[in-house]
Amino acid sequence: MVVERKYFQRFTFAEYVEYLKPFVSKVKFSQIHVHGTWKPTIVDYRRAADKMKIIQGMWRFHAITQNWGDIAQHATIDPDGYIWEGRSLLEAPASAVGYNDPDPDRIHPFMFEMIGNFDVGAEKLEGAQLASAVKLTSQIAAMWKLPDSQILFHREMNPAKTCPGSSVSKAAFLELVRDWRDVDMNASDANKIISTWLSPAWFAATTKAEKDEIHRLANELRKASGQL
Repeated sequence: MVVERKYFQRFTFAEYVEYLKPFVSKVKFSQIHVHGTWKPTIVDYRRAADKMKIIQGMWRFHAITQNWGDIAQHATIDPDGYIWEGRSLLEAPASAVGYNDPDPDRIHPFMFEMIGNFDVGAEKLEGAQLASAVKLTSQIAAMWKLPDSQILFHREMNPAKTCPGSSVSKAAFLELVRDWRDVDMNASDANKIISTWLSPAWFAATTKAEKDEIHRLANELRKASGQL
């Protein structure tokens, strides 16, 4: 019988930042490696009644079929922007041959996967998933004091790959990472905007479409401030 890893914890971005904090003194990330799964796809994830099984499926393939000992990545970003735990942050990833830097001193890259096939003509990296990918990259770079030059797409390490997807521009992604560093949206300010401006507008709205759009904007503010 195939053994499944029974549990992978799922975090909001704000929760994952708290999860990361104790590791700053325990491990030194040398680079950030950005991957897209290709398989499973966003469609696969959306169709799954039990989202955990998508993560477990990757674990089985990596740990058993590929014999990598565990799931390859330290974190997985799902299409809803949640961040799932992966292999121990204290262990080197199975990212790309020649780039994993396994050593006894706990100096290695941080690797994350984004669920989806982001090649041209397939699925799109957008919305909450893109936001979490950008914020996570920015957060790791800030906490471990890494320059942009140490943020690598998989295809830069293996030219035979398009990963994280041929539709994902490295330049555009890095621009978003840099822009996010300039954003200082905390929960208090976000909630003040929601209560002072958006809440009265919601009550004054005359159509469901208007109310839905105001609700969407409020949730975007909550996401930007790490509350979702």
